[in-house]
Amino acid sequence: MSGLVIKGCEYDPIESKDVVYGDGFRMELEQAIALASTGVEFWAAERDGSAAPVSVAKNEYGELILRTEPTAYAANPLGEISAPPIVPRRYRPEAQMPARIHPGYAVAA
Repeated sequence: MSGLVIKGCEYDPIESKDVVYGDGFRMELEQAIALASTGVEFWAAERDGSAAPVSVAKNEYGELILRTEPTAYAANPLGEISAPPIVPRRYRPEAQMPARIHPGYAVAA
């Protein structure tokens, strides 16, 4: 087996892009797709230590993606290599604490 082994995919907030990474490399997901399209061999690390082949495919929206086995570290349950979605927190825990009221203040109703 030769080629680059992808160990994960994450969102880079500084570059505002998805990046894939492995031992000794880190690149934009779009760059990895372009390299895979030109014949560079990529593999995805599996949980048991083996590696699964990575191929270029199209998703349901017609976009080029990297696809591998769904059991790979970097893959979602559909076998697509993509960064997990960023879900904003609905509230801050510190905002849910009761406010301290100083006994010297009067509250007008």
